[in-house]
Amino acid sequence: MNKKQTLYVLLLGILILALLVVFIDPSKVWLYIEHANIFFLFFAALVELFGGFLYSLAWYIILKPSGVNVSIKQAYFITMGSLFLIYTTPSGITAEAARIAMTKKHAAGDYGGPAASVVVHRIIYGLGFVSVASLATFLVYGAISSSPFIKTIFYAIITTLILAFTAVIISIKANILRNITKKINAKVEPFLKKFLGSTHNLNSMKIDETFDNFLKSIRRIAYSRFRLIASYLVITIRWILLSVVALLVTYSIGYYKLSIWEVMIVMMIAEIVSTTPIAIPGMLGILDAAVIGSYVALGTPVTIATSIDLLTRLILFVVNIPLTGTLFYKYLKDASDQQQNKS
Repeated sequence: MNKKQTLYVLLLGILILALLVVFIDPSKVWLYIEHANIFFLFFAALVELFGGFLYSLAWYIILKPSGVNVSIKQAYFITMGSLFLIYTTPSGITAEAARIAMTKKHAAGDYGGPAASVVVHRIIYGLGFVSVASLATFLVYGAISSSPFIKTIFYAIITTLILAFTAVIISIKANILRNITKKINAKVEPFLKKFLGSTHNLNSMKIDETFDNFLKSIRRIAYSRFRLIASYLVITIRWILLSVVALLVTYSIGYYKLSIWEVMIVMMIAEIVSTTPIAIPGMLGILDAAVIGSYVALGTPVTIATSIDLLTRLILFVVNIPLTGTLFYKYLKDASDQQQNKS
């Protein structure tokens, strides 16, 4: 998608969001936003900043077994760079590919180790989401059993099954992807050599080596059970803090009828919607409609639900876009300076 198309879909998202507010009653929505408690909003921003650090920390914990040697500062800057691309571009895959490319500079080998670390990090992120969302759902709706012990066992079984199933799928798809990459490379290699000459040297052996390193790194991370558990706990806390941010926003407008578990359910729905492959940066408009509808379904008045959504958007974007953009720029500048010093 080129810049012109990106601008069009961004304007479409803004239009959808504007129509939502207009049809709901902009004067009442603005009244809530205008009188929002700054203290709660400021505290929500601090919580979001800490949550972003925890997201990068969960990745840093599993980096060493994958063969990547970076400091926690470098891991934080790289993660913020990928998040900046997620916030500002329609494709999350591009952002993760950029994270892998940035991490490759600090890896001992090829792209196998960095790719494995990113894949496992995303799996753990998904497991944290499943755990928190399941807990919130059961506490709100009282499913299965009221016994915390039974619930704990159920979560442990489900989480273990998901982890095992995911690991198998990754192993299978890695080999399938290996063969697909070889076939594509065999077809385009003559053309690439014609235009790039000797600079193109992606042969079958290098493809095999990269995928072998990927699978080896996956196994090394899987054997580092303490690191996996620590990463999972950190990412779970990050998910809870995301709900805390939204809860503090509800408090800022004087609305106290939502529990943190109900807010978690809304965040769960928001996450599912945000992963839908619609090429609108930040899912602007689409995500807002889903979030507002979810709050209303939980009994929140529509004007209050809209105010909560807009203020939460404000906190997340005002905090994250300048922060991630600045750190991404600093990382690229430092990397450029190091390259110049070497040459």
